Amino acid sequence: MERSIERTSSIEFEPLTLKLEQLQYARETALCVLSTRTIEEAIEIFTEGLQRPVFCVKGEMEMEMEFEKGAERTEMLRDLRDIVTAPF
Repeated sequence: MERSIERTSSIEFEPLTLKLEQLQYARETALCVLSTRTIEEAIEIFTEGLQRPVFCVKGEMEMEMEFEKGAERTEMLRDLRDIVTAPF
């Protein structure tokens, strides 16, 4: 009784790549959100559905990740506002 090995290409596990038109649409939509909403509303829209990692592993040591909310995060997003139009 022979068993065949089923192989799957590793490329099938890679995330899909956006087409140029899709990337441009995403940029325009993000710019619209940033220019018509408050920073707090934009943060909610862009992070909806995301889950925070509980910890990360570095070598043998586990480090708990802590996320700061509030002014620091808001300031960072204000600084990044112009990046939406930057070419890649």
